[in-house]
Amino acid sequence: MVRETHSDERVAAALNTRFIPVRLEGRQHLDLVQKFSVPGAPTTLILSPAGQERHRFAGFLGPEDYLKELARFG
Repeated sequence: MVRETHSDERVAAALNTRFIPVRLEGRQHLDLVQKFSVPGAPTTLILSPAGQERHRFAGFLGPEDYLKELARFG
């Protein structure tokens, strides 16, 4: 997803202007995988400033679909 979706200029602009993007490797952060019940990668979580989950979407999404998901909660 990094190569196809996150590298898209529109996706990068949306992420960098409306969110604080953090990319984690789940195998290195098993505590967070368990805390947020992440079933697999890729999974995008949108959290509130207090750290509460507001929205999630799992699986590969191309740029258009990813932008639609971001627009729902950003």
